[in-house]
Amino acid sequence: MDPTQLIPTPDILPAPWGFFYPLLILTFSLHLILANILLGAGFLVLWRGIRTRTNAIPDSLSREISRKWPITIAFTVNLGVAPLLFLQVLYGQFIYVSSVLMAVYWLSIFVLIIIAYYGAYLYQIHYDRLGGARIWIAGISVLILIVVGFFFTNSLLLMIDPKVWPRYFQEPGGSLIHWAEPSLIPRYLHFLFASIAAGGLIMALMGWRQRKKGEPGAEEHIRQGLVLYGCVTLFQFVIGAWYLGGLPGRVLSQVFFDSSWAFPAFIISVMAGGVSVLFAFAKMPLHTTACAVLTTLLMVLFRFQVRSAYMAPYAEQTRVEVITQYGPALVFVLALVMGIAVIIYMLRLALRANRETRL
Repeated sequence: MDPTQLIPTPDILPAPWGFFYPLLILTFSLHLILANILLGAGFLVLWRGIRTRTNAIPDSLSREISRKWPITIAFTVNLGVAPLLFLQVLYGQFIYVSSVLMAVYWLSIFVLIIIAYYGAYLYQIHYDRLGGARIWIAGISVLILIVVGFFFTNSLLLMIDPKVWPRYFQEPGGSLIHWAEPSLIPRYLHFLFASIAAGGLIMALMGWRQRKKGEPGAEEHIRQGLVLYGCVTLFQFVIGAWYLGGLPGRVLSQVFFDSSWAFPAFIISVMAGGVSVLFAFAKMPLHTTACAVLTTLLMVLFRFQVRSAYMAPYAEQTRVEVITQYGPALVFVLALVMGIAVIIYMLRLALRANRETRL
């Protein structure tokens, strides 16, 4: 069967493609950074919990993370709505189909997130009362988030590869996993280990703040966190090579030779990642964080170019019509500005409440 026959007719865009695409890249980058922080914090509390499970005194670092973990989940989920909406605007004819192909897993994401959210709140509110059981509560939440990450990875792969869609007629149960795609596992592992590295950065930054306050153990937290980040990031280069090796030759050729900016972005991102490792082993947490953020942003740009190359054979058949409507565009811009203002206000309230709780 010709997979192009299964691609729905795209919706009309109310503004040019270039209006939405940068917003998609920006919001997805921010969501990805928050998702790494969220899962990294979970890995960190698990690691710290296992190491200190025999201590009579609770781990101060884990307690500090417990206060922020539920808020991080809330911001990650809410910030994930924006790139999902922009994705539906630009690639709705693809993302809707991929959601149907794995409908069982897609619909379960919302239930799983609620359970993980509840676990994070339970971990925070009953931190002392849970005792050793808090490791299990945190572990369940982290495991759920790991599964959710895999489901999203699979959905985005099904979206960009319509040639696998006819498998639905052999597996109509809505549980399709794109195991035949060689880049599925390295794509997912790249995100997973990035989260572990983010956990190391969180630990280092918290240690840096403790050092400014003159608290004991700060230097050790910085050292351990940056060593963890550096070692995991070095392993990320191996996973990245595995990922590139799994891409079709047509995609690699289009990304590296037909694009004027994808290859420079890739090279700079690799260099920034390497410099971040050097900063990590030099015990410079702020410099390490800056390079890590730059690497993430450039990698997102590169991955979006890979997505475009995957979908190139289907672009002509699904050319989107643009009928400019300035009214909806103006309402969108106003809503965006108001939304950013509300988020800033909420952040200020959360930070003030956190300071009052300490006092």
